[in-house]
Amino acid sequence: MLAPIWSDAPKGFVPGSAVDREVTVGEEERSFRLYVPSEWSRPAPALFVFHGEGGTPDTIQNYAKLDPLAEDRGFVVIYPKGEGRNWNYDPGAPIVRSRGLASFSSRNGLNPDMDRRFDDVAMVRTIVEKLAAEGLIDASRVFATGISSGAMFCHRLAADASDVVAGVAPVSGAMTDVVANRFDPPQPVSLMAIIGEDDPLMPVQGGPIAGLLPQDRGRVAPADETIAAYLEANGISGEPCVERLPDRPEDDGTTTRVYAYPPGENGALVEIYRIEGAGHNWPGKPSNYHVEMVGKTSQDFDGSEAVMSFFERCPPKPGVPYGPELGGQ
Repeated sequence: MLAPIWSDAPKGFVPGSAVDREVTVGEEERSFRLYVPSEWSRPAPALFVFHGEGGTPDTIQNYAKLDPLAEDRGFVVIYPKGEGRNWNYDPGAPIVRSRGLASFSSRNGLNPDMDRRFDDVAMVRTIVEKLAAEGLIDASRVFATGISSGAMFCHRLAADASDVVAGVAPVSGAMTDVVANRFDPPQPVSLMAIIGEDDPLMPVQGGPIAGLLPQDRGRVAPADETIAAYLEANGISGEPCVERLPDRPEDDGTTTRVYAYPPGENGALVEIYRIEGAGHNWPGKPSNYHVEMVGKTSQDFDGSEAVMSFFERCPPKPGVPYGPELGGQ
């Protein structure tokens, strides 16, 4: 897509294109890819997209294909790079830094140079502060999605950065039991979760993460307990409206039900997509691995479209400075 000849975008940003940038977090240089919609004209809502274990900003950008949807809706999209191609989704879980396919065949999944924890929550805070101070994003409308370990990290952001994120949409990624045991965000965080009922890597009833793989990655809480935690945190007590989506195509072996709860405190939303027969995938996209390893991919709906539609409807965080007011530019 060609960028416009003129633009009101802050200096250094080219609407209609993606650029790679760096930010200093403590003593670390962290990198991220940034997509700015071509018709940017004012501080825009921001969407963080976190790749899964072994992924990169490039792989999740090409896989989820969120840029065209963000273009239509005026969102800025941020693709951070996880150190060691993974995220610190649980400060109590073992450190697993991806070594590509070696992660699937060896108990030694660690890169010696990466055998330490990185403060990924601080990275998100720093990126938001920087981009808001530069006038690019609206700090009251910051959202996060991701797949697998990137989705698990979204749950940690909801727990530890509820003052930053207005909503999260984890795809095929559960909340760890450690985060669940202390989940009490001081501010409401809207939730949209896409859950494959037959996910072999994130057991819906709780248990070891990717138990079929050699390394210990910690454990996840049951999905029902995670949903209940968000409902309580957001002050939601009503029953959900349940919709069964049409099967498209009819022979893909999955059935999707959407549970939409009444709005909670400050209008916080909770919507859950539970997919019978689906595994560890992003709905509407091709599977990254053999179905025997990760399960079936539902084609009942486009997960990316559902994520963007949800965030469009999410309320902003009340009392959060707008755009450059955050940094006093």
